[in-house]
Amino acid sequence: MIRENLNKTINYMKRNGVKKAVGMAYERLTAPYDMHYFYEPPTKEELERQRGTVFEKMPLISIVVPAYETREEFLAALIDSVTAQSYENWELIIADASESDRVKKCVETAEKSLAGRRAERIKYHALSKNEGISGNSNQAIAHASGDYIGLLDHDDLLTPDALFEMVKAVNTLSEQGISAKLLYSDEDKCDESGKNFREPNIKSRFNFDFLLANNYICHFLLLETGLMRQLGFRPAYDGAQDYDLILRAVGRMREEEIAHIGKILYHWRCHDLSTAANPASKLYAYEAGKRAVQAFLDEKRIDGKVEDTEHVGFYRVVYKPDIFAARKDVGALGGSVLDRDNKITSGILLQNGTCPFAGLYGFFSGPANAASVCRDVWALDARTMILRGEDIPVFEEVMKVPYIEKTKERDRAYCNRLDESIWRQRSLALCAVFRERGQRLVWEPKIRVRR
Repeated sequence: MIRENLNKTINYMKRNGVKKAVGMAYERLTAPYDMHYFYEPPTKEELERQRGTVFEKMPLISIVVPAYETREEFLAALIDSVTAQSYENWELIIADASESDRVKKCVETAEKSLAGRRAERIKYHALSKNEGISGNSNQAIAHASGDYIGLLDHDDLLTPDALFEMVKAVNTLSEQGISAKLLYSDEDKCDESGKNFREPNIKSRFNFDFLLANNYICHFLLLETGLMRQLGFRPAYDGAQDYDLILRAVGRMREEEIAHIGKILYHWRCHDLSTAANPASKLYAYEAGKRAVQAFLDEKRIDGKVEDTEHVGFYRVVYKPDIFAARKDVGALGGSVLDRDNKITSGILLQNGTCPFAGLYGFFSGPANAASVCRDVWALDARTMILRGEDIPVFEEVMKVPYIEKTKERDRAYCNRLDESIWRQRSLALCAVFRERGQRLVWEPKIRVRR
């Protein structure tokens, strides 16, 4: 763990310089976001209850695992995590491109230890040629017979309730008359032993702009089989092939067909060669991710250029000539309000009027770097908002203060103009106007106004 953090700090300093590296180190030391995290697995009683649950829809889930010279202890643990699922309508497809028989022997050992149907659900396929992660994954998909396909890396783990929670979400949407196309869950990281857990990635409901900035969906992912086969993985984006797939998939569905399951259902194993432990170990993957986002923008004819940020795997889209011209779906842009101590006091507003990043220093990146890139939000503090010219009269009518074009000139003009509670109350009312139009409100961390 110490070596892992040291490697991250050194690589960050090489990319961004000493000053920013010191700031990052200070954040890690003073704001350990996962300090009190403890993964608590479902109880035996809960798993038994889940096994006895009969849903109206009981889809077959195909879990595909492209394998290559996988360490025996990792693959055995993966298989155990799948066979322990409380939802039992699944199949595990292992597509092996190894030169040795290491993976095959591990699968055979697992099958011998399992009874009847569970052993039969494990389907091993030896690939004649190693076509890389995308090509091998496509071969695995070709053998899938399920209604949904789940993606599982060959050294990671599922929690025992992962498939149950996914199928539960499928049925919840079905009751609303919606057919789920893509489902994803929260995740955490585990050490090589697979027994110690940390860094929970607690995700949001689908967030288009955050997805353009980072593959926050990542693990655990289920995709409707027909769409998965239609799109497939593209070898040109190896290393970020799942990111490329997700971007193309969401571009072909309605947002209500996307479900987020707010539970840890996936353990991403950290070891020397994994990006979970050391992002710099696969920098090519982040370059591929950058190209995947650019390809998505080009496909959708959104005029913008994708740039790297100070964090590997996180991107910023520079729109041409600006976001309003490039994207008609965006109603307003906004940022953060900072106090004299350079701490965030407002900016993003939740439905209850609170700011999720309140108390963070302006130079902090936040948990999972979420405070360092753009994202869609419920509401924005009006003091930070940048608007189209035609919406300025709406601003002034609702806020009852003049709209000031340049954000740098708002510090003194807006500082003590209204009470904080009034700013928030009126900001929520203004943002409701844009939501009613079906427009997005986008938070941009670079926009700042000081109190």
